[in-house]
Amino acid sequence: MDQKSILERFTDILTEARFLIQNKSVSVYRFQEEKDPNDYGFPWKSKVPESLEIQKKQQKENQRKNKDLVNFSCTFCQGKLSGVRQFLHKGRKPVLVLHYTGATNPKEKPFTKTKPNQIFKDKLTESSWGELVQKVFGFSFEEFFYQEYPACTFSHTDSKETDWTTRVENCKFHVKETVEEYGIKMIVILGSSAKLLFGAEKAKELLGKEIQWDLSGLSIPIVTTRSPEALVFLGEKAKKSDSETNLFQYGKEKQDLEESFISHLSLLKPYL
Repeated sequence: MDQKSILERFTDILTEARFLIQNKSVSVYRFQEEKDPNDYGFPWKSKVPESLEIQKKQQKENQRKNKDLVNFSCTFCQGKLSGVRQFLHKGRKPVLVLHYTGATNPKEKPFTKTKPNQIFKDKLTESSWGELVQKVFGFSFEEFFYQEYPACTFSHTDSKETDWTTRVENCKFHVKETVEEYGIKMIVILGSSAKLLFGAEKAKELLGKEIQWDLSGLSIPIVTTRSPEALVFLGEKAKKSDSETNLFQYGKEKQDLEESFISHLSLLKPYL
């Protein structure tokens, strides 16, 4: 059969098919085990934008899942520069240590974590904290959970005290989520995180005192203590001292500070 004959035959078939379709005279033949065409469903997804409530719910779910990423997504606060790298470090003991590596005032230098699994700003601080935890509990400091509070970095030169107050209040959401998800029994708030939450004077007043903290309806015991960076600072001052009197004074201050850390951390023992 030549090409012309094929096209003519094909035209006849289409003409007859059109007639059959218009008159609904087409019979559907199928094997016995095949599903009837009328029983097939054709799912589809609407292109209509999701409601604001659904979008917020999805956003919270994404935030929860992305904690382990370099910078997790959060839009609770205005003026955010970025999420803090390695925002959450998971441990095995039910204790959460809240700290902040970001700059909070114009005198501080901005800081960004660059090493994998980095918690504090430098090795000296990490070593000092590790020695304290080892002395009190007999295990590695990495057994605890660590979380940046607040969880994002902001302009440390343009931010006002009221801005920080709003940020730490908003960030309670992430703290509560960690507490619930990992069964945290006790929280330790270090240095700058405590100052941002309570203010400098009240944070000093609360040093070493166990109180209850309300996380949007969830009450959990917390203790405030200084940052281990304070130990590093005293050590560096002692190294630069050119006077035996000053050297002795710095040594005494460091010893007193270590003893206060040990006293504060001992409050955690009933929760381990």
